Amino acid sequence: MSSLRLPVFALVFLFAARLAFSQQQSHPPAAPAPADSAASLFARGSKLYLAQKYKEAIGPYQQALDLEKQHSTLSPDLFRVLVDNLGISYGLTGDLKRSREVFEYGISKDGAFPLFHYNLACTYAEMDDLDRALSELALAYRNKQNMNPGEEFPDPRLDDSFHRYLKNRRFLDFLKFVEQQPAGQSASPQAGADSPLPAAIRGKLLHDIVPIADAQVTLQVFNDEACAKLFDMRSDSPEDAEKLAKCSRDLFTVQADEKGEFVFSGLQPGWYAVRFLWNIDPKPSTGPSADFISGFLVVYAAQPDVSGRYDTLAQGPAFHFDAVQDHTIEFKY
Repeated sequence: MSSLRLPVFALVFLFAARLAFSQQQSHPPAAPAPADSAASLFARGSKLYLAQKYKEAIGPYQQALDLEKQHSTLSPDLFRVLVDNLGISYGLTGDLKRSREVFEYGISKDGAFPLFHYNLACTYAEMDDLDRALSELALAYRNKQNMNPGEEFPDPRLDDSFHRYLKNRRFLDFLKFVEQQPAGQSASPQAGADSPLPAAIRGKLLHDIVPIADAQVTLQVFNDEACAKLFDMRSDSPEDAEKLAKCSRDLFTVQADEKGEFVFSGLQPGWYAVRFLWNIDPKPSTGPSADFISGFLVVYAAQPDVSGRYDTLAQGPAFHFDAVQDHTIEFKY
């Protein structure tokens, strides 16, 4: 998380300057905030944070956040800084569980702010949970146009949290993919008048007529047609499973948008398959079950997966993408 410190430092100084300017412009000077107010606790924590005393900063920052949960008094910008600094302080002192909880709370209140997702991705990376780290990174890139004034979107390649993945092909392929997507349009980009979209793998996920908006969608790639056919065989043979592991891999993971749509672009011709995780609601009356729906093998597990987030997997068949025309997937549950 170390590469995140400078942008947050800059924000604290920026807000201090704004406060000083506003006090100069007001006729009577503003009364100081009460010592136990969120604003005073935030200021106390920021002084310690700027001195790189992260462990000491946690106390006043956490008290400020607890007060904000009861009654919001900080501006949206200051709330962002509070959550960022507190979550990073927990992370830098080794309390990844609390760090994750802080960023998840920030997302629940301001899900459009990219650094909440980015910092949560850092936390998952520190936990060596690449799947969830990439899922949050995808959301961070999708919302990168919502950075605070004066901030630049971080480069994960320069962040200590992702250092372990700098030779991981899946991580590097993912970054190459998301960096090609327009900000705010990573799930359903629109073409300009004179810039037609390249061919892509696109899809829409529906439960009855309601979009499946929070699905985690993963694109798999196969080395060749023989590997794709082996994948579709669904063989139980250990030898076939070993072959398949050597000739296929997960390429990218994105979140379906509010319309249940997703898109993978910038791809080479080849053989691919799509799978996604989501939650069925209402739950089936029976226990674990499997069925074929819209060409997908759908497996309902009756309990969350290893990530603790999803209870249902849908695995689509292998298909060939020629990179000339779109390949469209429509799933209706």
